[in-house]
Amino acid sequence: MDWSDLRIFLAVAQLGSLRQAAEMLGVTQPTISRRLQRLEGDIGILLFERHRDGHRLTPAGAELLPEIRVVESAALRVEQRSLSLATQLTETVRVGAGETSAAVLARGLHLLDGSPTVELVITDKPSPLETRAPDIRVLHDMPRSETGVTRRVGSVGCAVYGTSNYAEARALPLSRADLATLPWLGFVEEQEHYVTMNWLRALMRDRRPVARLMNSDLMAAAAARKVGVAVLPCFKGDACPNLLQLSEQIEPLRANYWTIIQPDLARNASVRIVVDWIIECFRAIER
Repeated sequence: MDWSDLRIFLAVAQLGSLRQAAEMLGVTQPTISRRLQRLEGDIGILLFERHRDGHRLTPAGAELLPEIRVVESAALRVEQRSLSLATQLTETVRVGAGETSAAVLARGLHLLDGSPTVELVITDKPSPLETRAPDIRVLHDMPRSETGVTRRVGSVGCAVYGTSNYAEARALPLSRADLATLPWLGFVEEQEHYVTMNWLRALMRDRRPVARLMNSDLMAAAAARKVGVAVLPCFKGDACPNLLQLSEQIEPLRANYWTIIQPDLARNASVRIVVDWIIECFRAIER
């Protein structure tokens, strides 16, 4: 019997949802389902009843719940004790983030001075089955359905960027009327629901984009070659020597970011240092 399977049992028992348990533990929903089936096979008991609205404990599962909580408490005590016995600042802290927030953190790695070591992963990409879950997750907007210790770490502003030819004989920042006449770059069809796309469609009066791309790095590259203008995070647009900020910062598109960590790691010295570093990274790009 694997302790990680018991953690999954407890998460599903607490939340009643495979999806929410997967988000809390930083693994995929199929992994949660597979591990539950393995645990039920190991002990020979059906632990959950599957319903359309979620998972509910069977009578046998409910009877085992307090015993598994005792195992959890013991495991956490061992984990905390081992951390205190180790030299804390030599630990490696894994940080999971989306593409934009990961780019913010990568730009600020020099601010950490290498102590403790940070392992930075993009969490909205598929991960191998046995990938270690992040100790800290950086989320776009306040966590609403997840449990853990949360903290707002900063925000990312954005604006319309393009090459200097779009600014000729025009005063900067460009007016909405001027921006509406320019060729523009949009996200791919699967990302039509993005708030940025809604803002652009309203601005461009439903004119079609000249090209569709999957992320802001691709948009910056295309905009730098005069393909069209793009809404970019300001820290990315400002770093591209061929691009100018053509608009004011777009306040409705400002993105707020939060960290979430599990309560058992909240007092770990290395984790606290890394959270403080994450805040410093966001401060460095805010304006």
